[in-house]
Amino acid sequence: MRGIDGALSVMNDVERGMFASESMRRTLRDIEPAERKLAASLVYVTLRRMGLWKHLLAKFCRHPAASLSRETVTCLIVGIAGVLELEHFKPGVLVNALVQRVKTAAREDSREAPLVNAVLHTIMEEAPAYIENIKASQALRDQALAFGVPGWVAADWGKEFGVKEARRLIQLSTSRTWMSLRASSPDDRDALISECAAFSAAKSDMTECGIRLKANPYPPDVPGYAEGRLTPQTESSMAAVETLLSIRHGSRLLDMCMGRGVKAGHILTRCPEAELEGWDLSPARIRAAEREFARLGVKSRYRTVCGDAGSIEPETRPDAIILDAPCSGSGTWGRHPDGKWRATPAGVEKLTRLQKKLLAKGCEILRSGGIIMYCTCSVFREENEDVAGSVMASRNDMVELPIKTGIASSRRGKPYGTVIWPETPWLDGFYIVVFKKKGRTEF
Repeated sequence: MRGIDGALSVMNDVERGMFASESMRRTLRDIEPAERKLAASLVYVTLRRMGLWKHLLAKFCRHPAASLSRETVTCLIVGIAGVLELEHFKPGVLVNALVQRVKTAAREDSREAPLVNAVLHTIMEEAPAYIENIKASQALRDQALAFGVPGWVAADWGKEFGVKEARRLIQLSTSRTWMSLRASSPDDRDALISECAAFSAAKSDMTECGIRLKANPYPPDVPGYAEGRLTPQTESSMAAVETLLSIRHGSRLLDMCMGRGVKAGHILTRCPEAELEGWDLSPARIRAAEREFARLGVKSRYRTVCGDAGSIEPETRPDAIILDAPCSGSGTWGRHPDGKWRATPAGVEKLTRLQKKLLAKGCEILRSGGIIMYCTCSVFREENEDVAGSVMASRNDMVELPIKTGIASSRRGKPYGTVIWPETPWLDGFYIVVFKKKGRTEF
């Protein structure tokens, strides 16, 4: 499979509701590295500013998108993104490949292949100046269009943070991101940096186990990955786990929404005495977490349970709980841009109801004297401070603990927690708050 075909396959999966990262893991694993890199780059630049590409298609194409085949529309959207964004790939090669793709898929009498050719050449000539005019506008809606953020999100951020800060967050949310890695042992970090020199690896100044790359390689291609010596993890996520470990007491930990086990694996590798119970609603994510623990070489110190965290009961009351709650992922949109085009105000409201339910459940099952860390990879206050404030308003047995994330860009939440904005290529937007349950400590 060629990279361009792989990108189109992933985009078709995304249109059907699959996450881009999931589709890329499945679609691109069997193609050669150079083609894999091209496909991933095309998918990323397409999703990053999808709203703008659709706007340009409507402006420069004489036929409404609804009158064209789905294959042609996908080729046009990918083509617009590619000819305007890819720096090291000849636009003419991309245009010719997409025209041939449409010609092969279309009926013999179809005029859609010449249309693709004409639209993409017009875009190359006229769109750059048009985009610069949009970027120069001070209107928040134009900034959102130019940088690839849904309009309703920009309006929400303008209301919450003010127009100036909202503009900055819009640009941060669409900035280039790079992979960061967690060394399983801090003592191994220097050796891993040397082994990953091809990716311009360097030491993180935020965590003692962090490594920064100036690349986004396929994880199995990274030296040390197969042996469990390192794990892809953002610095925000690393900081959250390190924060929890710096203030917790006792060995019994619960990960209420474990996902693929990245934070749980971090805990188990950093704390040889830890006993972890991990919950998740998805059987596929439970299996992925168990594979992750096997890769890391962690044995017999964890228990996984598949089910609804709102109704499961732990084997024993935990000393510490990490609740990385399901959220909009708005802090990760630079890294996972398809998420912003799925998000809706109604969806965020639904998530906040779930978050409040899960945080309340965590407070109930926590051992007296234990701590619970609530975190999200969101920069919406509704999912962060508002959730924490709502749950704490109904309890008098919880007290917030002060924390230090080690991240210079951290800012105090209102009224609870710490907010991290995606200030560097290795940081996601994140929210962290830690509460302690009052009463006699029973560790």
